[in-house]
Amino acid sequence: MRTIGDFSRLNAERCPNKAAVLFEEEELSFSELDSLSNRVASALLARNVTAGDRVAVMAFNCPEFIILTQAVAKIGGILVPVNTRSATSEIAAVFTHCTPKLLFIEADFLATAQATFPNSGTLPIVTFRGSCGGLSFNDFIAGSSAKPLDHELSPDLPAAIMYTSGTSGTPKGVVISHDKYLRIFHAIAIEMGVRECDVFQLVMPMFHNGGFASVLNPALMIGATVSCGGGRFDPERTLRDIERHRVTVTHWVATMLDRILPLVEDGGYDLSSLRKITYGAMPMSEDILARAREVFDVTFFQGYGTTDAGLIACLTDEQHALRPRATGRPVFNTRCRVVGENGTPVAIGEIGEVVVDAQTSGMIGYWRDEQLTRQTIRNGWIHTGDMARRDADGFFTLVDRKNFMIISGGENIYPSEIEKVLVAHPDIRHVAVFGVPDPRFGEAVCAALVLSRPRALGIGDVQAFCDGRLARYKLPRHLLILDEMPFTATGKIAMAQLRETARQRGLTDAARSNGLNLIG
Repeated sequence: MRTIGDFSRLNAERCPNKAAVLFEEEELSFSELDSLSNRVASALLARNVTAGDRVAVMAFNCPEFIILTQAVAKIGGILVPVNTRSATSEIAAVFTHCTPKLLFIEADFLATAQATFPNSGTLPIVTFRGSCGGLSFNDFIAGSSAKPLDHELSPDLPAAIMYTSGTSGTPKGVVISHDKYLRIFHAIAIEMGVRECDVFQLVMPMFHNGGFASVLNPALMIGATVSCGGGRFDPERTLRDIERHRVTVTHWVATMLDRILPLVEDGGYDLSSLRKITYGAMPMSEDILARAREVFDVTFFQGYGTTDAGLIACLTDEQHALRPRATGRPVFNTRCRVVGENGTPVAIGEIGEVVVDAQTSGMIGYWRDEQLTRQTIRNGWIHTGDMARRDADGFFTLVDRKNFMIISGGENIYPSEIEKVLVAHPDIRHVAVFGVPDPRFGEAVCAALVLSRPRALGIGDVQAFCDGRLARYKLPRHLLILDEMPFTATGKIAMAQLRETARQRGLTDAARSNGLNLIG
């Protein structure tokens, strides 16, 4: 196997009639996956979409999305999955930045995508499911050949651009090659103990590496079956799919598990097929993990990585018991260190930044941003911005994020994005955004504000101002109204002092209620 597109081709030879994808009552064999992805690949080439061209997709998880991932890989194209939760302005920025030749879309998102076209140019559209204008998926592949493409592709070619917002508030297009993705898939398969007879549940969205790299492709690589969950996350449907498709491995984030646990505790679902729950993207509270261990007769596996650096470490079920607070130990095929400001490893137990050898894992670089690439990949090491301490046995534990990134519900949120929006509000003079603990989402967004004039500015006012300018999951859930913003001697906002003020005013306690709080 050299590229992602080999997964359907080789497994169509090994196990042609085995189910590759299960979706509701539909079933797609490896032979059908290979044949249909060949047809899509031929149709792309017929429309002059070739190696290196970007193909955008904006859809819920569905069989057509999976077929497209194989097809784009087979022609050497670059897949660009678009976050369906993004605001219109954010989507427009992505389209303008990566200039895709074609957009595959689900009906639910057509109006949002079309609203970006005045800024990003009109894109040819192919629609997956439902009648919403444009060329349908079936019409797109009509008459195209199912024969395999007769060419060899280098594994060093870019496979995908995964967009994640940068600290500047502008989109970062993380370019990942086939080779680096295959390293991630191999690590997951071996470290997790994946088996060909497994049925993987795909509920994490494929615009996120949690779905694309942690579930879909490791399963297809080894010839396992993917149970594809469509639409927005629904805990009841998720449990019914485990029953219906006899799922053996699932991947959730803490917010999903928090919504699933009450249903499982109430009973009524046959989950006897499930043998492993994997999680990542955000910290899992000890309380949620303890409850999960009580109700699920499974093993647990934690993965830690970043979009930029790939899969970095994991914590197996046995290691959970020995080191419940650890982030994990480096996966077998990745080299990482915890370093100080000078780039040299810190002593055991000291805090430093997690860096990853770019030869063993991670991105090629950022799309059309050489400066940011050079800032992030220095002397061959990808700097994650995550701060951690490492013990004598090789395990490390994250303690903070160098750039104050907020992880809420598994989504990365950068404070500067929100600050740039709020500072445009006529009644706000100073703003600083940071994360506070939240039992459901891991972290919640808190905005500290100094107002330009006396008035009653509430959380509803702030959210209404941000709505449409930011994705909804980025909206502040808490406000900290101040008379003056604390600054350091060098003129920087004293973030540690802000966090302490929030704690003293009861924001941590208030967050336990999952409410929206105004603290003045």
